[in-house]
Amino acid sequence: MINGIDLRTLRNSEFLQFITDFSAFIEANDPVALDVLDQHSVLKAKIAETQPLFNQQQASKLTPQLQLINKRRDKAITGIRYAIKSYCHHFDDQTMKSANLLATHLRQFGNYITRQNCPTKTTTINAIVSDWESKPKFIASLARLGLNVWVTELKTANQLFYKKYFERTQEYAEASPGTMKGKREETVAAYYELRKFLDANAVIRSDAGYEKVINALNVLIEQYNVLLNWRKTLRSKHSGDKETDYETA
Repeated sequence: MINGIDLRTLRNSEFLQFITDFSAFIEANDPVALDVLDQHSVLKAKIAETQPLFNQQQASKLTPQLQLINKRRDKAITGIRYAIKSYCHHFDDQTMKSANLLATHLRQFGNYITRQNCPTKTTTINAIVSDWESKPKFIASLARLGLNVWVTELKTANQLFYKKYFERTQEYAEASPGTMKGKREETVAAYYELRKFLDANAVIRSDAGYEKVINALNVLIEQYNVLLNWRKTLRSKHSGDKETDYETA
């Protein structure tokens, strides 16, 4: 039996590499002999449709801008976190209380906000800034610590990121009728159909050729499962963080 893998949690580049390698193993072992020619042809066609969408993302002139803006807001959230942390050890009790209040609030959003995928990070930062700008206790604490300039920088960088991200999304939509997410789903469906036929043929025919192919495929799958398990372990240590979206920047 072919082992399982959660394809949803692979990033776009990882997903394409995995599916391409999977297809290549089938190709190298003769899909006709394996009696999966039709299913393999469908998977190859879906890979061919998905690859240009990924290339388009990488080639967009907006992608380098998004990466720079993302680093800018990462620096802002990291700077705020460390500034608050330092004030948690302040000699003045009121200053220390203000810092602890902000630190407790910030921890609700996870200890590693910078490791979240970009869309999730945008939402997280929006929520943090919204609370800090609307709730009197946070407004007073930020003023006491002199961190308003940091909040302004974080808000500005996050808004700029959202604007550029939206522009790039529109660019993708205008350039192609398909979307990366949609094509991924179609490719995943083709992958499972091919896998189903391989498993069924292996049971029905009990041929050594199937065992060889399935063993090779399971080695490939295991390599990616090691990566996914490492990420899952990392997220479990920092339960407030999420990394399930396909795209970073």
